[in-house]
Amino acid sequence: MAGTATGSLVQQFASMKPAEFGQAIEPKWQLGERLVKEVRGAVEKQQLSPLDGARVISSITATLFGYDEFILREISAESLLAATPMRR
Repeated sequence: MAGTATGSLVQQFASMKPAEFGQAIEPKWQLGERLVKEVRGAVEKQQLSPLDGARVISSITATLFGYDEFILREISAESLLAATPMRR
């Protein structure tokens, strides 16, 4: 499967019409469900600890739905430093 270059998730969702949201999110949601099912099976077979399973699911979700774009860029270390007044 060849990769295609797309704009950031923030840009994609910001410019999206409400009617386009469902069809855009559905493939990611379906993939996420399949991956979570695999992780759950691995935990039940004791191939992963419950904590590691939760970590993997968290990573899957963050990757598929752009956590770093939606959350981390909103509250980055740079923005916190820029907003903090310097004491002299």
